[in-house]
Amino acid sequence: MSAHRGKGLLVAIVGPSGVGKDTLIAGLADARPDLIVARRVITRVADAGSEAHIAVSEALFDAQLAMGRYAFHWAAHGLRYAVPAGIDLELGQGRVVVFNGSRAALPMIAAKYPRLLILMITAPVETLATRLRARGRENTRAIAARLKRADLDPPKGAQVIVNDATPERAVAQIDAAINRALQSA
Repeated sequence: MSAHRGKGLLVAIVGPSGVGKDTLIAGLADARPDLIVARRVITRVADAGSEAHIAVSEALFDAQLAMGRYAFHWAAHGLRYAVPAGIDLELGQGRVVVFNGSRAALPMIAAKYPRLLILMITAPVETLATRLRARGRENTRAIAARLKRADLDPPKGAQVIVNDATPERAVAQIDAAINRALQSA
C-alpha cells in the first residue's frame, strides 16, 4: 500500500462508544461546509438508532474490498467497517475529509495517509454510560464491556478533545485543531 500524497487533510475522529463522535462530526459539518464527511460502510443493518452509514452484507463488503473500493477498512465489535476510496479524490483536491474511525486501525491508516490528524474524543465514564443507555442499541452487559474499553490512553500523536459540556464547545475545539493542522502544512 503506497502512501497517499494528496494535499488535503484526513481527520480521524476516534474515541469510546457514547462519547458523541457522530454528533460532533455532524456539528462540524454544519459549521464547516467546506469539509467532506466520509460515510462509513458497515456490515450492520441501517436503522434509526445508528449513524448514517452505508449498510452492506459480509458478501458485498468482501466483493467491494476485492474491487479496491475502500481506502481502508477494519473490524471492531463483531462488525466490519470501511471508508470509500472516493476520499482519495477529495484529498487530492486539497479538501479536509473527516471520518469516525477506530483507534486500532490508526497505524495502518497513518501509513497510507501521512497527513492524518487524529482527534481523540473523551468524556467522563458517567456521561458515556448515560449516552449509551439512551441510544438503546446495547444491553447492560454490552454497555459495561464498552465502558471497560473506554479508559484507554490516546493513540500516539492524538489531540484530546473533552466532550463534557455542549457539543458546540467540542466542535469549536475540533475546528481549531483542524485549522492549526492546515496552517502548519
